[in-house]
Amino acid sequence: MNKIKIIIATVAFLSINVLSQSTDVTKEPGYVDFGDFTPFENSAKVTEVILDEDLLSVLATLSDENDPNIISILSGIKLVKANVYEISDENEDLLKKRINEIDSKLTNSNWKRIVKTRSEDEMANVYIKLNNDKKIVGLTVTNFEKGGEAAFVNIVGNIDLATIGKLGKKFGIPHLGEVKHDKEKEN
Repeated sequence: MNKIKIIIATVAFLSINVLSQSTDVTKEPGYVDFGDFTPFENSAKVTEVILDEDLLSVLATLSDENDPNIISILSGIKLVKANVYEISDENEDLLKKRINEIDSKLTNSNWKRIVKTRSEDEMANVYIKLNNDKKIVGLTVTNFEKGGEAAFVNIVGNIDLATIGKLGKKFGIPHLGEVKHDKEKEN
């Protein structure tokens, strides 16, 4: 019985220690609150990816043998969050409205839009947030394709656009692999 108490006390101590070391990513300048996605949870197809700083460091360590560059790609990234919903007749207007609200919020809060695509059937935006040193500390992608999917992606931390597409491909994060650095677009 004493061994169980010791194990429980050790786990509790470690949990408190880990929680006290974790930073509140919602306070980071590159974090975007997309709002409540509950109305879309009943979509036929839903993908949600949330990789926090601790999980990203574990993934970097596990991937180190197969891809030695993964540690440099992930260093400084605190959160990768992606929510993707299949568009239906029931949720189409709400998803369009959500993307327009996020577009307006980011445009009015010092985010720099680097990509904007609009057509009858598609909307896409890519934003970056710069710190005072002109380094990218946040990346946000919103995408809507009628008859397809709506995607909301936010990456928080020190970001290098040249490697962000590799991150999306490496971990299968929807719509992130489409973000390319200007040099990659030229090739």
